[in-house]
Formats: sequence, structure tokens, C-alpha cells
Amino acid sequence: MLDTKSLSTALILILIIGCALHLVNWRMHRNNRGAKWWTLGLCVQTVGVIATAAVNAIGNPPMLAILLVNSLALSGLVMLVYGTASFADRPLPRAVYAGLASFILAGMGWATLVDPSATTRLVVFGLVQLISNGLILSRLGHIARRDGAMGVVVLAASVASLFLLMGSLVVWQLMTQPEITGMYGDGAVLAPAMLTLIACKTTMIFGYLLLSSGYSQARLEELALSDSLTGLPNRRAFERAVGQRLNSARKQDRLIALAIFDVDHFKQINDTYGHDAGDTVLRHLGRVAAGAVRPHDVLARVGGEEFAVIFDVEDAAELVTAANRLRLAIEIDQPRINEKPVAVTVSVGAVQAVSEPWLDFTDLYRAADQALYRAKGTGRNRVVVGEVDAIKQAA
Repeated sequence: MLDTKSLSTALILILIIGCALHLVNWRMHRNNRGAKWWTLGLCVQTVGVIATAAVNAIGNPPMLAILLVNSLALSGLVMLVYGTASFADRPLPRAVYAGLASFILAGMGWATLVDPSATTRLVVFGLVQLISNGLILSRLGHIARRDGAMGVVVLAASVASLFLLMGSLVVWQLMTQPEITGMYGDGAVLAPAMLTLIACKTTMIFGYLLLSSGYSQARLEELALSDSLTGLPNRRAFERAVGQRLNSARKQDRLIALAIFDVDHFKQINDTYGHDAGDTVLRHLGRVAAGAVRPHDVLARVGGEEFAVIFDVEDAAELVTAANRLRLAIEIDQPRINEKPVAVTVSVGAVQAVSEPWLDFTDLYRAADQALYRAKGTGRNRVVVGEVDAIKQAA
């Protein structure tokens, strides 16, 4: 039968290894607040567990020392909660942390200084684990939606397991077991509690590391699909969005509308003011256009001074209205170069079509590009609507 001294030693070794891994992870993800607080929390928790084991090894340890080391171990768990909430960009109210800290101090203080009881301290420890893990679970859903489920599944499984097993052990101790004498006592619940902590802490350590990895991978994917100058989706992301809209339109029997627009006489702006000024114009145009489209529209910079939009509209009249709203917003909100406004206009080529099985991104884009060419050739600063069927027949 495994004794609690051997199990506590194994737990301490696992926590020390976890601290080393998380210190490396923090160094690799210095701008990640979650990695910072997970490392600090795990290190504080490890110091607390080591100190708790050392204090319990003393035959008759001072009650104040027991209070301090137990509170230290549990404060590391609170840091893990804070790190997870920060990482998810879903902070918890300060009152939650204040309440949790007050519960730790009040519970451990009562069970140590007022009415000394190792059983009560174990129950307080288990309840803090339950509350903290419940708070961690409440933030994992957002992380999964933002970064993917790779690390969330591992962490959620370990947290949920710890939640259920520790809860069961607390109930078992309260209902059927006699008073325990300490961490190294003979209570039947101690060994299962240690094994639970060892198994769940091991998977939690790697779960947090996977969260950091998933975050970095998601950010790299965002960079691969974003335009560095304007922050808008790039052509690759736009093609993907068009494909998704085409599939959705086929299933819902809806029309799909696409427009391309670019800056009129952009070369003249570069030649007159310089390429830095041209970049300023494009960044400004991206911000204005983003404010002029609706939430369900998809705006992207597809190359050079050329932008594209998927409009969520029902018919041709609504498409023309949406395209003109965009064009006028850009014409009215002029960029400033050397503190002086510069007149900037755009020409827009738009197309709307039924999402037939043969229709793809190339067909839509070619038709919109032809319409843009006609808008340029008939005076610029205007919207021209083309037809996909004509382009398909010509091909």
C-alpha cells in the first residue's frame, strides 16, 4: 500500500518539473499574461506543498506554521485561476478573488488556530480546489473558440476530473471517515487524495503548456491571413471566406454579392507625396471602409491599392446601395498628409449571382474585376454592377 509520504514526495517532484517547464514556457511567451501567472502560481503552489510536507514531518508543528504553509499552497491555486481568466481575456471580478482569499484565510485559520482539525483543513483544501477548478472551467470555452480545442480538451478533462474526484473525497471524508491526524496520518482518504492530485496536476501542467502553444499557433494563423499594413484579412483569407459563403448560399438558396474597389489615381499620390504617404492613405482607407461595411460583410485588402468586400445583401438594389455607401464614406472622410487633407476616391466593380454548383471564387472575382475596369473607364468614383453569366459564357 502506498503511504502518503511517498505520494507527497512524488507530487513535489512532479510540481518541480512542472515549474521548470513553465519557466521555459514563460520565457518563450513573454507577452502572454496567462503564461506568467501560471508559472508564478505553480511555483508558489510548489513552495507551499514543499513547506507543508516539511512542517508535517515535524512531530508537533506550530499551528501558525501550518496556517502559513497551507495558505501559501492554496494562494498558488488562486494565481492559476487569475492566469486562466487573463489568458481568456475574460477577467473575473476582484470580489471573486477577495472572496476566495477570505475563505482560505478564514477556513484555514479556524481549523488551525481556533478549533485545530486536520480533517477540517482537508475539507477546506478540497473546497478551494472545487471552487477554483469551477472558475477555471468557466473560462475554457472562450479559449477553445478563440484558439482551438487542442489544449482546452486536456486541461478541461484534468480540471473536471479533479473537480469530481476531490468533491467525492470530501463527501466521503465528511460522511464515513474518522478524524485524521495530519498529512502523514492514517486516514483512508489521504492516499486517494494524493493520487488524485498527482494524476490531475500532471495533466494540468501539460494542459496549460498546450494552451500557450495553441495561442501561438492561432496568432501565427491570424498573421498568415492578415494584411500587415491595414490589419484587414488578406487575399488568402478572402478566398476562404468567399468559398464559405458560396457553400452557405447554396444550402440556403441565397444570392452572393462581391465587390472590388481600388483607389483612383493611386500612382499619382505615390509620385506626389511618396510611398509612405501612399501607405498612410491605404491604412486610412482600410479604417474608413471597415466602418462603412456592416457586421456580416467581409472586407479584405487583396493586393496593392485593391480591396474587396462580400456584401450580405438580398438583391441588386441593395448591393448598389451598400457599394455606394462605401464609396461615399471614403470620398467624404479624407486622409491627411503633412496636416493637409488629400482628396481620395475609389471605383467599385460589383457582382451578384446565384450560387450555382459551377460558380467559384475565380468566376465571381473575374466578373467583379471586369465591372471595376468599366467603372475606371467611364469616369471613376462610381459603382458599376457586372454579370457573372456573361463572364462564364465568354470563357
